[in-house]
Amino acid sequence: MRSFFFLGTLLVCVQASIFWSLMEIICASKANSSQVAFSAALIESQTWTSVGPFDRYHTLEFKKVITNIGNAYNPETGIFTAPVKGLYYFRFTGVVGRTGKLNAGLKKNGENIVAIYHKAGTQASASNGVALELQEGDRVFVQIWENDLTIADQSRLSTFSGFLVFPL
Repeated sequence: MRSFFFLGTLLVCVQASIFWSLMEIICASKANSSQVAFSAALIESQTWTSVGPFDRYHTLEFKKVITNIGNAYNPETGIFTAPVKGLYYFRFTGVVGRTGKLNAGLKKNGENIVAIYHKAGTQASASNGVALELQEGDRVFVQIWENDLTIADQSRLSTFSGFLVFPL
């Protein structure tokens, strides 16, 4: 009878230990997924470079990654994918390219959220920022619009950045 009691007590202790170990793993995983921030510049080169114009909307690929905590930003596609539900803040800046006109927008899952516009010749810039509530898997990106519009970069002047303010 004592051995059954001993085995029962041992089993309860082992199960409790496993439960608390799993809870620690889940909490650590959740804490790590809440650390999200990125900043990227349009090009990696120090040379003055103009991108565009395009005959249709074009997603900008900000290639020079400065910070990418959480790896939610993909420089190959230019798309940020929300790893967790939360309130995020995004900011983008663009320098007018060789055509002297720039019009670009920040999009959430293809929907226009905010835009920048400048028509003042080259080396002028515009920027905009917004706080967005995102669901896990939502996609945020910057697109330059079609027709005679260009964006330029040199020494990280045109940028796209975002971070998780807090999870929801």
